Order: sequence, then C-alpha cells, then structure tokens
Amino acid sequence: MYAKESVSKMKKKIIFINNHFQYSDGAVRALIGLVNNLDQNKYDITIKPLFKCDKKLVNELKPGIKLKKVFGFYFRGFNRLVKKIPISFLYKKVVGEEYDIEIAFQCDLPTLIVGASKNRRAVHVFWMHGYSLWPKEYAKADKVVCVSKYCEEKAREEMHGNVNITHCYNLIDDRKIITLSQMSVPKEWDFSDRAKPVFVTVGRLSPEKGYMRLIKIAQNLFTEGFLFTLVIIGGGPEKKSLQKYIRENNLQDRVFLTGSTTNPHCITSKADCFICSSFAEGYSTVCAEAAILGIPVITTAVPGGAEIIETCSCGLLTDIDDNSLKAGIRSVLENQSILSDWKQTLQTTKYRFGLQSRVKELNVLFGELYELSLKK
Repeated sequence: MYAKESVSKMKKKIIFINNHFQYSDGAVRALIGLVNNLDQNKYDITIKPLFKCDKKLVNELKPGIKLKKVFGFYFRGFNRLVKKIPISFLYKKVVGEEYDIEIAFQCDLPTLIVGASKNRRAVHVFWMHGYSLWPKEYAKADKVVCVSKYCEEKAREEMHGNVNITHCYNLIDDRKIITLSQMSVPKEWDFSDRAKPVFVTVGRLSPEKGYMRLIKIAQNLFTEGFLFTLVIIGGGPEKKSLQKYIRENNLQDRVFLTGSTTNPHCITSKADCFICSSFAEGYSTVCAEAAILGIPVITTAVPGGAEIIETCSCGLLTDIDDNSLKAGIRSVLENQSILSDWKQTLQTTKYRFGLQSRVKELNVLFGELYELSLKK
C-alpha cells in the first residue's frame, strides 16, 4: 500500500516540444498559459523549442519551468535540412532523456519527433493548433488534443474514430492582459486622433494570416469612400512586401504596421474592432484576447472562428474568401452603431474566455494524462 501511494505522489516529467519560442507566435502564448497553470507538485516541466528561442520569455514562465533550446536559430529552408537527419537520431538529440509524458505541441517536426519515440513508458500526446492530420503519428498517440471543437470533430471523423481525440481551449490569463492593456500606448502608436473606426489585428506577418489581402480590401473600401484606420501588429517574413505595398499605394496615413511588441494589448484595447483575416487557424488566441478586452471581433470562418463568435454572443463571422471578408467589414462601416452594441454585450460575455473558466478543463485533461502515465 505504501509503495503504491508513493508512486502516485511522484512528479511526472513532461516535455513540450515546439518549433519556435517567440512572443509573436500565438501557440507560444498558449503554451506559456498552459504550463504556468499546471501543478508543479505533480509535474516537472521542460519546454524545448527546436529553432528560435527568445530567452527573454523565460521571465513569463513560473520559476521551476525549464526552457532548453535545441538549435536556437532559424533560416529559410532550415526545417527541410533538419528533416534530412535520421528521425531516431533527432529524437535522441531533442528529447535526450526519459520523460513520462512527451508532448508535440505543434505539428510538423515536433510531431515527427514524438511520433518516433521508442519510450514505451511515456504517454505520447500530439497538440493540433491548426488543422493538419498526421495519420501515421496520430495512430501511435495516447491522446490527440485539438484547440477547437471543430477540429476535434473533423479529426475524429477522418481518423475513423480510431484515435483518442479531445479538445482543450487555449488558456488566457485575462488578469494579466487587462493589466497590460492599461499601460500607456507608445506615442507613435497612439491612434486616438486617426479616422474612426480603428480596426486592429495582431499576428505573425506570414501568408496564412491574410494580411496582404486585408490591406487590399482596406484599399478598396477607401476607394469606395469609407473612412477608417487599420493597424497591424506583429513581425514576420511578409513585413517588407506589406510595407512596399502600403508605400506604393499611398496608404501610409491609413494603414499602419507597428512591428512586433511584447504588449499589443495597450493598442488593441483602444481599438473599435478586431479583425482576423486568416486563411488558417486552429483557435485564434488573439481573437479571444481582444474579446477579453471588450473589443468585438470580425473573423473569417477558420476552425474555431464560429466558436469564438458564439462564445462572444456578438461579432461577425465571414466566409474565408476575400469578397466575404470585404462584405463583412463594409457592413460594419455602414452600420457603425453595431460596434457599441457589441461592446455592451461583451461586458457580460468576455468572462467566458477567462482563465478561471478554462483552467478546469485543462486540469481534467492533464489528470487523465497523469493517470495514463501511472499505468504505463
């Protein structure tokens, strides 16, 4: 009896493997929220990003959570080069020691690495932030975790019910976001005297986020005579091409790229509406963060988009295509009083996105993983 009780009280070693560890990555913010809310009396937690690793972010992790970079850098095509390394060798390099729970927190290389695990005593978990099936790896899973109900249902159907699939919404520390939102806005990004309404979006400047098409939609609406301001917060590979388009089309006084910042919330909280123009998402953390700040959301029908609008009980869901997104934004510009109505609704519904309401389902999930590890 004593031996059994002592085993049940042992800390379980967890490794989270992800691609990059940088602030502009929504999956990283989700990971920080997750690990900071796990019980460190039960879990010994290690995060291992494969590529870029912003060590400054360690300050956002609770003491005791280990952050260990693998390569620590990235350049275009490096991902393909790393894939040429035998996967068994790569697994040993990345994991390096025995863990009780191995979690691929993103698709692609993290999924391949955990899928190559020979540690039969470990619980193997694959986290799906966007919708991307990896049938060979998922067939080995003890658990596949999606960040939206939509992805869970779709994955269960496509895997023919043969994989243990669930969903767990990303945790968001609403108290911290609200505190950050109350900080003063840098003078160069104070848009209080710009044309209203102010639309804002936050994310990595990469093609799947749809920012080029968003700027072109804004340009078309300006041509139609609408007045408004568009603010895009973030950095990434499309930055130069977006800047060039803004400059060549004389949009500098209407469309603004702020670059990366560790506190987008002080800007977002002053906006009139948040736009998610993405072609692909799993569950948009930045949309949920905007809702927490009482800022209504227009989002394309990416996975999780409908769930966000449903949870808000306000806002607007458009189809993925350019014309639908443009029509949605135009409808708000033609009836701007709806923004006030939406903000009023969010005073009640924003709490549904908060930490307290979502940490319970996280504890249930990791309780299941903990019990599974005891049976291995």
